[in-house]
Amino acid sequence: MPKVKIQKLDHYPIQNQQTIRVSDLNYGAHLAYDRVLSLAHQARVELFSEWNVTEIDLGDQKTGLVVGDVCVNYLGEGFLNDVLRIETAAVEIGAIAFRFNHRFVNAGTGADIALAEIGFVGFDYGRRMPGRLPVSFVEKLKTIAG
Repeated sequence: MPKVKIQKLDHYPIQNQQTIRVSDLNYGAHLAYDRVLSLAHQARVELFSEWNVTEIDLGDQKTGLVVGDVCVNYLGEGFLNDVLRIETAAVEIGAIAFRFNHRFVNAGTGADIALAEIGFVGFDYGRRMPGRLPVSFVEKLKTIAG
């Protein structure tokens, strides 16, 4: 089966730290793939809080986000109580959609744990259909372009 490969970026403008909890482990006792996405979600929520927006209101009281696609590439293992540095950059920024590219690094050793890429689409919740991202939000994304 061909592997979908995420390109590691040269620059990730945003950094967030989170500790791997017991609930983040799979039966192999290392960081589970679904938890990689949950940790990325937490980092995104914290970034959006700094920007005074949410995933259901990007600043215009009508447009939020829906996930279009996700991909996770493992590069190493993360274990209980490891501190992860989650680095984030916005890529492929458009009027309706963009992608967040995340790099998960063991903050203690500097070892790469995973790369994750999540594609988002602007969504007009009142009309229940895709919608344009607010210009103010697109400008914020451009400040963290990778």
